[in-house]
Amino acid sequence: MSGMSDQPVLVVDFGTSSSAAMVVTGETGELVPDPVTGAPTWPSAVHWDGQSMIVGALAERRKRSEPTAYAAEFKRGMAADVPMTLGDRRFRPIEQVAAVLTALRAEAERRYGAPVHRTVVTVPASYGPDDPRRAQMIAAAEAAGLGPVELLPEPVAAAFAPVAGPPPVPGELVLVYDLGGGTFDTALVRIDERWHEVLGHAAIDDCGGRDIDALLAGRIHADGQQWLAPLLASAAASQSAPATLRLGMAVTDFANRIKHQLSDTPAVEDFLLPDTPAYRLTRADLAQLVAPLLDRTIACCRQMLAAVGVPPASIGSVLLVGGGARMPAVAQAVHDAFQRPLRQVEEPELATVHGAARWLPRSGPRTIRASTETTAMVPLSFGIPGGSARLHRWLVVPGQPYPAGTPLARVRLPGGALWDLVAATPGTLDRLLVPPSAEVTSHQWLALATG
Repeated sequence: MSGMSDQPVLVVDFGTSSSAAMVVTGETGELVPDPVTGAPTWPSAVHWDGQSMIVGALAERRKRSEPTAYAAEFKRGMAADVPMTLGDRRFRPIEQVAAVLTALRAEAERRYGAPVHRTVVTVPASYGPDDPRRAQMIAAAEAAGLGPVELLPEPVAAAFAPVAGPPPVPGELVLVYDLGGGTFDTALVRIDERWHEVLGHAAIDDCGGRDIDALLAGRIHADGQQWLAPLLASAAASQSAPATLRLGMAVTDFANRIKHQLSDTPAVEDFLLPDTPAYRLTRADLAQLVAPLLDRTIACCRQMLAAVGVPPASIGSVLLVGGGARMPAVAQAVHDAFQRPLRQVEEPELATVHGAARWLPRSGPRTIRASTETTAMVPLSFGIPGGSARLHRWLVVPGQPYPAGTPLARVRLPGGALWDLVAATPGTLDRLLVPPSAEVTSHQWLALATG
């Protein structure tokens, strides 16, 4: 997009369990922390208080008091698009996504001190050009007051993240292994100086950190049956759905806490409640518990590589990103499976947003000059990268004169990026030949102009 790198841009990595955002100006970027906790990531959670939607850490804090008005992981429901009841209202997943994006925009503008009108939202590589979730994510961002909205594949963004040691070199094939909070995504990326190319991708929608939490919560239920049974019976006896929900949330949060502790220490001993017995788990226990889940991710990677005809030996390195990459068991499983060098980032849960921020100023002006010289009446056509795109909108109207270099229209490439079609010479737009939202091809006549 013309001059995009010189203007403030909000970069958003909207994740299933947590989201992150940065305001990028030129070569610098500033994270937008959750205003309640100051953490660099926001829980992708909402809470309907009867009048407004509360998001992030504040929603997490209210889930115990009103669990039936709380929701998380709604990104998983975007494909089905089934409304869910929160308190006294029903909300579609797109509305919940828009609520989180609205809060991110408001906090970004508060910290930046001015409106931020341009946005890059990262999406899984599995969101192909015809996937309805792409349009839903764009619609949610526009409903949140953001626009124009560009989409950037998450593995492309992650490949730009700063890594320990030397960065990947142009031409290198990098296998991106992204174990997020709610999903697993993998992609094979060919590194280039400006535009990385996604050669293949695959995803598992029910395989992420939250699923590991659920496995661990199930083990806690089984191991602590003697002391959990009275608590469960008490919740059931109260005939209160919220009481049962609160107990389930407490056990899941406890499992998540143990999992995170085991990333830093070989064994953990912790308490669900002050008066419950200590629960002990080792890193080896957790590795054994999650082995079947990690086996699924490895199989997903192998199937994707086979589909694109690239043997593991041709991979230059494997990039571990996503919050799940903090688990030692993940690095060990990936190394054992592929025997390739591992690239790791200091904060894997922030790899995508940091990478997108680094990609932005390197992505160029993204403008296309008209390939036809203006005479009395000439068609305007443009050489579109990749050969095709969708016309996003016209930026001028018939009868409007324009100088050379004026953006005439904007197109969205199949990967989600927005490019401006600019005038090579001055002229006046006579008529439009292609309406917005239409598919266009390279050098197709899009409009007629006069000199």
